[in-house]
Amino acid sequence: MNTVKMNRMTSRQALNVALNDAGIENDEYRCLSSSCDNGFFHIVLWTPYLRYEFYVAADEGTVAGISTEPVPAEEALRFPGCGEENAPAAA
Repeated sequence: MNTVKMNRMTSRQALNVALNDAGIENDEYRCLSSSCDNGFFHIVLWTPYLRYEFYVAADEGTVAGISTEPVPAEEALRFPGCGEENAPAAA
């Protein structure tokens, strides 16, 4: 498990911890949402194949929870580089 030792983590640092934990490269995802509440960053991102939901502990810099679900084929086609070039990203 990846960790970052610091007193206050930024949302970008939390995103990097989540990406590293899941083995996702920087050009393989689109971040759908990111928020922080009760000491946890809640990050939702999307790749051409999976939708990820992470909970990153802000004080420890660790991934406290992760869930994944497959991306439906019609949504995967809207991911840049996976079909229609100018299609909008999923929201």
